[in-house]
Amino acid sequence: MARNPLTAPVPKGSALLQFTMVMLILEIFVVLFAGVTAFGLRLASAATVWTLTGIGMVVFLLAAIVLRRSPRVGLILGSIAQVIVIILGVWMPAAVVVGVSFLALWVASIYWGIKLDRERDQRRAEQAAWEAAHDDGPISH
Repeated sequence: MARNPLTAPVPKGSALLQFTMVMLILEIFVVLFAGVTAFGLRLASAATVWTLTGIGMVVFLLAAIVLRRSPRVGLILGSIAQVIVIILGVWMPAAVVVGVSFLALWVASIYWGIKLDRERDQRRAEQAAWEAAHDDGPISH
């Protein structure tokens, strides 16, 4: 089959899933470090801090797992978790800055992931059309 020599192959997989998955995994660490900070500042009892930290980490992990199986539900769960992190910043104001920053990165990962996936789909369609128009049969030497 002929290949268009002027274009590179299109990567497989969804950029949206890749970008948002990275953000959710990074958020697990954000929640962990926020928990360590809350523990060090003695904002609540150790049991409360570590329970909330554990729950927060599990929520982001579940969002990442669900994202692979059902992207729409995973994006909704991930978005809700982002907002919860910001709301919990009431007890630790510095966490609001980090939460808002990661919310902005979350929104950017969704926007650019969707945009890149659309461009990839268009590129695949153009490649298929080019190959159909230039199918000269098997190459023989």
